[in-house]
Amino acid sequence: MTENRPVDPAFLRRFATDWLAAWNSHDTEQVLALLHQDIVWEDTVFWTDVIHGRDNMHEYVERIWKTMPDVEFKEVQLFTAPEDGRGLVLFRQEGSGPPQLDPDKRFSTYGCDIFLRFTDGLLSRYLAQYEITEMMRQLGALPPRDGKIGGAYLLSLTRTTRS
Repeated sequence: MTENRPVDPAFLRRFATDWLAAWNSHDTEQVLALLHQDIVWEDTVFWTDVIHGRDNMHEYVERIWKTMPDVEFKEVQLFTAPEDGRGLVLFRQEGSGPPQLDPDKRFSTYGCDIFLRFTDGLLSRYLAQYEITEMMRQLGALPPRDGKIGGAYLLSLTRTTRS
């Protein structure tokens, strides 16, 4: 693994602004333009595997628009570590879910876009973290927690009733 190079704090501020604008545009090419050719994209909350290379990102980005057709991202706060070449955008995402769910239900949850590395002014390593179980509950795809905490709630979703 190569060592990160420091970046200018103003660069991180501009990048975060451009980043959210690109995602809120729902224009795949605008999003891809911010990614280095050799991007390593880790969003295994939504996608099945880590994605390697900008050429492999098109399907992922298009699937976001299809799954959440009106999703909008609003920055809550930008956290930066310019000496390490990293930044993190804490965001609030809001919208409606996939068309096969109740079209009148909406979600509003927090998440983080974590910029782990930049190469030649483009994002070259990314990590996503966001609350998908709460999103699915709000959209009616998961049952209420009924007081279950942590992994107990998730495990309860996999258990079947035995007679």
